[in-house]
Amino acid sequence: MDWVKLAEAKESYPLQLAEYAVANGIAHEPAFNWWAHKVIKRKERLINKVKSKYWRTTHKFGIEIPKSVEEAYEIDRTTGTNHWSRAIEKEMKNVRIAFEKLDNVSEEQMRTGKVRPGYSYCSTHMIFDIKMDGAFTRKARLVADGHKTRPPTSITYSSVVSRDSVRIALTIASLKCICL
Repeated sequence: MDWVKLAEAKESYPLQLAEYAVANGIAHEPAFNWWAHKVIKRKERLINKVKSKYWRTTHKFGIEIPKSVEEAYEIDRTTGTNHWSRAIEKEMKNVRIAFEKLDNVSEEQMRTGKVRPGYSYCSTHMIFDIKMDGAFTRKARLVADGHKTRPPTSITYSSVVSRDSVRIALTIASLKCICL
């Protein structure tokens, strides 16, 4: 275990550190008090801006963008086309291999996690967009709502590699090549 200066941790992982301070009841301490709540508010503002822009966007390139599968089918019915239906079919065909059908298992049984220990139920939704490829191809993406599930008991974290770490690794690799 290494000790890291608090200032360096705040600079490298501000959000994780602020959430840790709030979760452990130390956000009111002098080292965290002046910035922890500010960092979390900034995160919430950014998320709200992204969400509000998504829900405000109704058309792209003059084509209506649905917000749900039902709305996509309704747009196809009213326009007399099957663009969104084909996009949904293509996405479901591509992702279907990642799912295993369990016979005689209800959705409620899956939610409890007793059917497959170690697995948890995760809801999904579709995100719709239009590609600017000349033909204005409709795209549908199936997205898992992972934020609605409990984190695993063994918390795992994957950080981004720093520039300094890459330089050190390349230096060591070049030194080993020179020595051989």
